[in-house]
Amino acid sequence: MTLVRRPLTGDEVEDLYARARTPEQHRAAAEKLAAWAEEAHPEDQDVSPASLLVSAGEHLTEAGDLEGAVALFRRAVATGQHVPPDVRCYLHGGMLRLGDAEAARRIAEELRRERPVDGDVYLFLGENHELAGDLREAHRWLTMGARRAFGDIEDGDDRAVEDAAGLLMARLRVRHALGLPLDEYDTLVASALLDERSTSG
Repeated sequence: MTLVRRPLTGDEVEDLYARARTPEQHRAAAEKLAAWAEEAHPEDQDVSPASLLVSAGEHLTEAGDLEGAVALFRRAVATGQHVPPDVRCYLHGGMLRLGDAEAARRIAEELRRERPVDGDVYLFLGENHELAGDLREAHRWLTMGARRAFGDIEDGDDRAVEDAAGLLMARLRVRHALGLPLDEYDTLVASALLDERSTSG
């Protein structure tokens, strides 16, 4: 196979997003990334065809082309490659933005049945629902993630502490928007914020 492009790094892909300012620039970047995804290079660093397609989809989302973005996210999922926290999270968010709640629900249920170990999956899906205005479903996912993270903390998993912090902060925000009273998880967040303020003060 003839290589038609140079090796890429994750930083270069991120810089491409940072430089895009207008819808036209985002579309051009998406086209470039999608083309790169078709030209695998053995020396790519922290870059895979799936991650390039996800990045291209994010550019089209920013440009307002939701259908185009979802098509790219579908292609990313079809590669079978991992994009943290899970490549299906991006397709789930795209389907919600497109208004296809049923397709998004199927993806979410597939993930739920697999009981993801990465807390960012729960955070990602919770925030996808929050952005779509479905606060009840956002709360459900963030609560599932918090419970999973606390179970892992009890098992001595240090990464779970970071997972729990992000999940609890997002969960508190959603609960506030829902008008729910503080519960034991919310109290932990409040205590941590107070401790941080007293330390910094």
